[in-house]
Amino acid sequence: MSETSTSPPIDGQPVSHRSKRQALQDVANPASVKGAIAIIAGLSIIALPGLSQTLVEVTLGAASVATGLYDFWFGSTGRGAHRGSRLLSLLRGLAGVAVGLLLLVASQETLTVIVFILGFYLLFRGLSSLVTGLLSGDKSQRSARLTIGFGGLALGVLVIMSPAAVSDGIILTGAVVAIVVGAILLSYGLRAGAPSAAGPQIVQSATSEILWDWVRNEDVGTERRGALSDALYFENPARMQKLAAWWVMLLLSVSIATFAVLQDSTAVVIGAMLIAPLMTPILGLAGALVNGWRGRAAASSSLVALGVAASITLAFVISAWAPELVSFDANTQISSRVQPTFVDMLIALAAGAAGAFATVNVRVASSIAGVAIAVALVPPLGVVGVALENSRFDDALGAFVLFMTNFVSIVLAAAGVFVLTGFAESTNLRARSRQILSTLAPFGALALVVLVPLVFTAEGILATATQQKAAAEAADEWIGDTPRLRAQQVTVDSGTVTVELTGTGSIPSPRELQQSLSEELDDPVEVIIEFTPEVQVTVSKDGTVRGEQAELGGE
Repeated sequence: MSETSTSPPIDGQPVSHRSKRQALQDVANPASVKGAIAIIAGLSIIALPGLSQTLVEVTLGAASVATGLYDFWFGSTGRGAHRGSRLLSLLRGLAGVAVGLLLLVASQETLTVIVFILGFYLLFRGLSSLVTGLLSGDKSQRSARLTIGFGGLALGVLVIMSPAAVSDGIILTGAVVAIVVGAILLSYGLRAGAPSAAGPQIVQSATSEILWDWVRNEDVGTERRGALSDALYFENPARMQKLAAWWVMLLLSVSIATFAVLQDSTAVVIGAMLIAPLMTPILGLAGALVNGWRGRAAASSSLVALGVAASITLAFVISAWAPELVSFDANTQISSRVQPTFVDMLIALAAGAAGAFATVNVRVASSIAGVAIAVALVPPLGVVGVALENSRFDDALGAFVLFMTNFVSIVLAAAGVFVLTGFAESTNLRARSRQILSTLAPFGALALVVLVPLVFTAEGILATATQQKAAAEAADEWIGDTPRLRAQQVTVDSGTVTVELTGTGSIPSPRELQQSLSEELDDPVEVIIEFTPEVQVTVSKDGTVRGEQAELGGE
C-alpha cells in the first residue's frame, strides 16, 4: 500500500487530497483571480475590435460585477484577515458590483452624454486651475496648477469636440491597462501561492497596494541603477567624449535620413533610423522623471531640444544644396510622415515600452536596435527641414507633430515600464511622490495637446476610409454581372464620388448608381463616372490589322 493511502487523515481527508485542495486555494487567491478576470476582459476587447460599444460595455460590466462579487465573498468568508481588511473587501465588492451594473444598464447614448458633460467639467476645472495658478504667489503651486490647467483645457476640448472618439480611446486604454495590471496581479498571486511567499494579508489587499508591493520587490538595486545611469546619461568620466560621439552619430543619421527622403528610399531610411542616437536621451529623460532627478531631466531635455534644432537645420541645408531627385508630392517618404494619426501614437507607446524594458533587462538588450527601427525619430525631422526649404509649412508642421507624438509617447511609456521593472527607486516614489508627479505633469499635458490634432486626423481618416469602402461596394453591386467591365478606383471627396471604370461595352444607368451611393452614404452625393474603354489591336504576320484602329488614329 502506498505512503499516501497509509497517511493519517486530516479533517477527514487524506493528506495528498488535502494538499491539492490547499494548493488550489492558495493559488486561487483574490490577486490571481482579479488578474485573470482583468486579462480576459482586456483581451476580449482588443481581440474583437468589431464589437459594438454596447457589447464592450457588457464585457466590462460583467468583469466588474464578477470581481465585485468575488471581493464581497472573500470579505464575508475570508480567513486569516483582520476585520478591517474584510470590511474593505466588502466595500470594494459593493463598489465593483455597482459600477458593473451601471455599465450593463446604461445605453450608448447615456454614456455619450456622460462623456460630453465630463468634457465641460474638465474645461471648467482647467480654466479655474489656470486662474488660480496665475494668481498664486507660490512658484511650486503655480507651476503645478498651470500644468493641470493646460491639461484640463486640452482634454476638455478633446472630449467636447469628439466624445465618441474619446469614449473609444478610453475603452482601448482601459483594455490595455487591464491586461498589464491583470498580468501583474496574476503573477503576484501565483507567487503568493508558493511556499514562504507573501501571505494572505497582501494578496487580499487593494490593487494599488499589490502594485506598490510589486514595485518595491522589483527594485533593481543601487549598483544596477548606477550602471543603467552610466548608459543613459552623458556624465563624467569622459563626458565630452560621449557627447562628441553622440553628436557625430546624430548628424550622420540626419544626413542619411535626409538624402533617403529626397531619394524616396525606404531601405536607406531604415539605415538612418538604426544608427540614430536620439532614443538614448529620451529614455534617459523618462528615467530621470520617475526617479526625481531634476538635473538629469533638464540635461536630457536640453540635449533632445538641441538635437531636434540641429537636425532640422541640417536637413534644411542639405535640401537646399542637394538636387531634388523625385517630385515632392509623389515622394512616399514625405507623404507618409506629414499626416500623423492616432496609430502613430500607439506605435510609439509600444516602442517606448519595449525600449525601456530592453534597457533594464540585459537578456533582451540586443533588441534595442529593432526598437530604433520600429519608431521614427530622425526621419520626421528630416522631412521638417525638407518641407521648410520647399515652403511647405503645413507638411513641416505635420512632420513635426509626428516627431512630438513619438517623443511624448516614448517618454510616458518608458516611465511606466521603468517604474514596473524597478529602475525607479521605490523609496523615492513614496517619499518624493509629489515632486515626481509635478515633474511628470508637463509631459502628460503635452501628450494631451499632441493628442487633440491626432484624434481629429485619425477620425477623419477612418471616416473617409469607411465611406470609400461603402462607395466601392455600391459601385461593384451597380456593375453586377456586366461582362468585361470593372471599377478601377472609387474615391470620395467632399460630397463627390468619382468612379473610374475600365473595360468594354455599355455602362449601367448612372442615375441608379447615384441613388445607391446616396443611400449608402446617408447624404445626397454628386457622381462622376470616368469610363476608359480597353482597346486591343492585333497585327498579324502578314500585316493584317484587327481591332479598334480608330482609337489609334487609323493605319
